[in-house]
Amino acid sequence: MTTKLLNSFDVIEIMVAVAHDQNNSEPYRARYREALNSLVRLVRAEQMLEMQRDFNKLTQFSDTRSHY
Repeated sequence: MTTKLLNSFDVIEIMVAVAHDQNNSEPYRARYREALNSLVRLVRAEQMLEMQRDFNKLTQFSDTRSHY
């Protein structure tokens, strides 16, 4: 049995489908979908910022060691 990895689009569509059961309004589903997409973008931006900070710390440490 192969397990399919879900990407953020798949998860958002599942969440919208679940919300669809509770509220049948297309405008509601569109707003909910957009809010979830915004959340994904925010998380990706935070992750990139954290990676950049880690990289900067690593290169600063490396630079200070190379002078000795």
